Amino acid sequence: MEENLLRELAERYLLPFISGSELLPGTIPSNKHDKLVGLFDPSTIHFKADKADQYRLALRRSQHFDKVGSKRVIEKHVVDGFISSINDIRDGLSSPYTSDLLASLQRRIVSKSICDSSTQPAIVSGIENLNSWSAKLYEGKPISVSLGLIPESLEHGPLLSEAYKQDFGSVLTNGYDTILTFDINGYIQTHESLQAPTPAPSYAPYRQAQIAAWSKDGRIGLTLNRLGEILIFKDQKLLFVRRSGIWHFLTHEPTLAQIKKPNNVAARKAIYESCLDASFARTGACLGVITSNYATKWQKIVPSKSDHLSKQESIKSQTIAKVIGNRPFQDLDRRLRQELLAIDGATILDHDGKILAVGAILKIPGGSSGGGRLAAAQALSDLGLGIKISQDGGIQGFYGGTSDPQFSIM
Repeated sequence: MEENLLRELAERYLLPFISGSELLPGTIPSNKHDKLVGLFDPSTIHFKADKADQYRLALRRSQHFDKVGSKRVIEKHVVDGFISSINDIRDGLSSPYTSDLLASLQRRIVSKSICDSSTQPAIVSGIENLNSWSAKLYEGKPISVSLGLIPESLEHGPLLSEAYKQDFGSVLTNGYDTILTFDINGYIQTHESLQAPTPAPSYAPYRQAQIAAWSKDGRIGLTLNRLGEILIFKDQKLLFVRRSGIWHFLTHEPTLAQIKKPNNVAARKAIYESCLDASFARTGACLGVITSNYATKWQKIVPSKSDHLSKQESIKSQTIAKVIGNRPFQDLDRRLRQELLAIDGATILDHDGKILAVGAILKIPGGSSGGGRLAAAQALSDLGLGIKISQDGGIQGFYGGTSDPQFSIM
């Protein structure tokens, strides 16, 4: 395939999947013995479309790609899916139907990345059904539904695609704790009412904890929420999200590894869970972790003592101190953590997870740009870690006062 075409397709359809990634300029010399997709180093993947191509492109990002065991690189499966998908349609890329083929390209990539060939048509069909509902209303309200793919060929029933042409399908599940299951042939199997899992899966938003918990043993959960987002779960993790028309692939363990503070491992995991929760609640948030060597300096950027929980000089600080008691952030219920993050201002923790301030107004240096939350997260990173969750759900983490994020999700 011509380099310019592969680069154009990769920039448009592959990079959005892998947050924080970029294509390096130029090409890497290649021969017919090179794999179509190969891991060059922990942060770089080389790829080409055809064995005969004498070049490969390089995809890179600052944080390492995700590994399971010693060899399997999860992002590599997404790049594999991209290459396989464009090869499926390459003969039509110069035809009058190019736009139609490219419109389905990302759905193909998702299906190839998440399951084997026998299951891929069912996943594509499920995504297409949810996509059709995302553009509709039921009695004037956005639709929220959940589907569950069982990776087997089971008994025949009504076809999911036929049922979802009917209006009743939009209210048969609620998108949170009820699910309509179907097999790899697209036949509806049953309706399930799901119980709240204990504990909730860490690598999924709390609001979809039941769907995530169901998605194990090869089963795949698909959810459309009222914001028109499509979420795909497998192995009790949120793996893919279509948000604002763009697909994203989430790799949780490498991102969690980038959250190097607080010292307490449980606190770091709680921070990551709460970032996901705030992102999908669309509340926005700013969170900072102060390292031990800056134990008192944080008070300089939080000048109002009414924001300091230890002072309890305001109704807000008194109320929050009463609500949380002496519990650190990681010991709070996930729902309470998300509600604290939703309070306008910054939530600040110390190196052990102790909550120092909630809804704090920060003193930001002059000349800051990019919005209040971004400036606040960058200022907090001078003292340890600063995380910004934007109103549209994107998550960025900063260290050392740098303007470039150390990790980025969606």
